[in-house]
Amino acid sequence: MFGFQVLVATLDEADVPFAQTWRAVGEAADRLGLTRPGYHLVRVLARAERLRRRARTEVRKAALGVLGAVGSPLALDVKIAAEKLREARA
Repeated sequence: MFGFQVLVATLDEADVPFAQTWRAVGEAADRLGLTRPGYHLVRVLARAERLRRRARTEVRKAALGVLGAVGSPLALDVKIAAEKLREARA
């Protein structure tokens, strides 16, 4: 299963249907001598990968907000930015 996770993480794109990712992963698995994974498995792995990527993007955005707020003379800006970072990490 780990090999499929790597293939999905490498080949999946957020704006393509899961079926397209499934076909790409299946073709790559064939080339690597692996058994083709089922559609359901690829869909579950792709959904998890997309959620992981989205979360990572949100955390980065929130961290940049904190960095930008640190230079602000308003303490409230830092507090709001730090709260957004905590939420993104959750």
